[in-house]
Amino acid sequence: MGRLRRISEGPNISDGAESRPMSHPTTDDRSRVGLLIVISGPTAAGKTTIGREVAARRHRAIHIDGDFIQRLIITGSITMDIPPPAGALDQLRLRFQAALAVANLYRDAGFDAIISDNLFAEEAHRFIESAISAHPARLIHFVMLNPSVEAIWDRYNQRPGGGYTATLTPEVLKDAVERTPRVGLWLDTSQMTTAQTADQVLERLHQAEVGPDVPPAASNERS
Repeated sequence: MGRLRRISEGPNISDGAESRPMSHPTTDDRSRVGLLIVISGPTAAGKTTIGREVAARRHRAIHIDGDFIQRLIITGSITMDIPPPAGALDQLRLRFQAALAVANLYRDAGFDAIISDNLFAEEAHRFIESAISAHPARLIHFVMLNPSVEAIWDRYNQRPGGGYTATLTPEVLKDAVERTPRVGLWLDTSQMTTAQTADQVLERLHQAEVGPDVPPAASNERS
């Protein structure tokens, strides 16, 4: 397939840069179809925090966290690892489908839906195609948070909870990022604050648009 648009690389903004607040619509228009904004990135890149911040700046919006959906499973949950344990990919795809179903339900009611989850490589391609095929007239906005490995490790060591294992590491996920279709808005957030990243996402939302011609994920082979 042809590439819809060249990706937009975000600036590497220092923490001291000025943050600009976003303006919001003043009407409560329940007849509009809400936007779909998908935020991906390696674990500890800040997907959940940014997803909530972006939702908070919209007039009517929900935030759907993939990890939260996974925690809905009380018994039988399978933790992702490398290589994936039996059933792990099925559960991952199930939570992607659940997130999209909830997003579309609220979008039909006029809410913007922001999904944050680990969408990389072929799984990102599959998800974007599914979202577009379900509603061909609706654009999806895809944002990849792409900080350096060093920044990911630093943030990971400062946050509670887990996410990485001996084999599922920031380096492994950064490789998966590189195999993700190069569409939407990609931001190097290594030196960005939460507010600065949300500013970039919303100010450049038009650059995050992805249409039907999604390029396939890159292979593992290096040229």
